[in-house]
Amino acid sequence: MSRLVDVTVSIVNHENRDGVLASLRGLEADTHRRATVQLIVVDNASEDGSASAIRSAFPSVELVQQRRRCGFGANHNAALGRAAGRHVLLLNDDTVVRPGAIDVLTDYLDGHPDVALAAPRIVNRAGDMQASAWKPPTPAGDAVAAITLGRRPKPLSSGGAPRRVGWAMGCALLVRRASMVEVGGFDESYFMYSEEIDLARRLADLRLETHWVPGATVVHDGQVSTGGHTSSTRAVEMSRSRRLYWRKNYSRRGRLLAQVSASAEFLMLGVASVVRGETGRAFWIQARESWTDSSLPGLREQAGEWNARAELESIASSHERVG
Repeated sequence: MSRLVDVTVSIVNHENRDGVLASLRGLEADTHRRATVQLIVVDNASEDGSASAIRSAFPSVELVQQRRRCGFGANHNAALGRAAGRHVLLLNDDTVVRPGAIDVLTDYLDGHPDVALAAPRIVNRAGDMQASAWKPPTPAGDAVAAITLGRRPKPLSSGGAPRRVGWAMGCALLVRRASMVEVGGFDESYFMYSEEIDLARRLADLRLETHWVPGATVVHDGQVSTGGHTSSTRAVEMSRSRRLYWRKNYSRRGRLLAQVSASAEFLMLGVASVVRGETGRAFWIQARESWTDSSLPGLREQAGEWNARAELESIASSHERVG
């Protein structure tokens, strides 16, 4: 699509056929939307029939089929390269945008030239509001989080008025495309997690702000594509991304404080989990990996194994055709 539109919607789908179809149906249901929209779905080499289902149900959607499984930022960057919108709405495949939300977010960015990221109010299926925006992370803030077991600093996603925040959850974000291009898109060094924090930080370095805008609402199921809160691969990847953010943005002393703080927090959370009769495995992993990579695989290795297997199958298939 070469014609400039108001918003390019970028949905990254990974093995979540039903979720991405529900997300697209939600966008289709916004029949009174004023903003013009380009829809792009980047399918992360799903094997659940997602691509064919999208083509059948939504033929006007621009479908990008990845042959290799990539990370969150890399997939959204693929859509960014095709985007015709003045703004880009970044969505997970487990989100449903409520009617009117795109217009609210678009109007907000258009009316606030110093804002590059606008984050909606996030609710679960029951309609309960979810914590989704916070102050910028700092070593001191990490220490407070450890002491309070994550209850402080409090999230900034509360109240009924828009406000400036440090960063917002990446499941649903409207970003000014020109600003996104200026900072080079997502840093693909992050495979999954913390990339939205890094993006907000790099935009802030250009004096561009992130705001939470509660007049727009998005429903988010959460963790559909990554295995849930107890996944060990998820725990490894979260720790790896957290350490990368620290290396990029904290001083050497700040990194040490952050490592000690995170390790202590997850150790205490692990103990609390065991007291409740759970294993606490994900917490033990994050406590240990606040310091260094272990031999445990993360989401990046999981994707790498799939890519290697797919490549071997492709080579074997081509040999069969030649033979």
